[in-house]
Amino acid sequence: MRRELNILLLFSLCGTGPSAAERLELQLLTALPVQGLDNAQPSGLCWVDGTLYTVSDRHDHTICRIELLDDHARLHPFITFNAPWSGAWVWGLDFEGLAFRNESFFILSESTYRVLRVHETGGDLAWVTPSVEEAGARIGLFKEKNARLEGLALLGGGRVVLAAERAPRGLIDVVVDTEGEALISPMVCAETDLVIEPPREADFSDLFFDGESLYALTRNADAIVRITFDESGLEEQDVWSFGHVTNSAEYLYEDMTYGKAEGLTMDDEHVYVILDNNGLARVNDASDTRPLLFVFARP
Repeated sequence: MRRELNILLLFSLCGTGPSAAERLELQLLTALPVQGLDNAQPSGLCWVDGTLYTVSDRHDHTICRIELLDDHARLHPFITFNAPWSGAWVWGLDFEGLAFRNESFFILSESTYRVLRVHETGGDLAWVTPSVEEAGARIGLFKEKNARLEGLALLGGGRVVLAAERAPRGLIDVVVDTEGEALISPMVCAETDLVIEPPREADFSDLFFDGESLYALTRNADAIVRITFDESGLEEQDVWSFGHVTNSAEYLYEDMTYGKAEGLTMDDEHVYVILDNNGLARVNDASDTRPLLFVFARP
């Protein structure tokens, strides 16, 4: 039986933000409406051997391949599966993040506070982390409904970093050793130097690790931020903004009270950001309720 060891680190962001870091606007290469899956609400992205994949928080049994076409992006079911018992009674798994390593996909389930592994063949399904709900709640995370987990990054050595969305936002570092023991270290990251207009608040909506640097998607700031963190706190570094795109007349949705970017990944030359518009139409076309995939040049 897996043993769990929780170590709680109580600290907030220490105000060492990106005042001296590079701030730039990402260059948009293409914007593609997303179609091919009914009621698609994309909530994670990963890039594997030249192909994009995503999950939807309304589809508990599917990992989709994304085909990039000239005028749209098409979702194709790539793996369908039934997750094993998670240890919690939930209405749905509510997938909110996707990563890939060693021939397997790793998906974050917001409702169970756990990470599911699915082999690329569709087999070898297993929950690879315990629930982090209790550890996060002890330091003040997960206070509000729909303010739980929103993304993951695989840092190697059995280490997974999970993003607590907001109110307050936070990071949860989980290290699972070869004997199945889990060391859970949550932290609150309530403060930010990013400019966020009320009623928006500091948030994380996805994470991406490129093998060297960790990046956070902050949808309420319409930005991607390179971050570092340790027991002394979290530091926001390079800031890449895409608000000039999401808030432009061409791509604006009917309700922009809050940001809509929910999936982030990169390759050597591109930054990919996918939106979950919750079925809303775009301002310039009331009949178009498709999500959008943005492809930016990577700085």
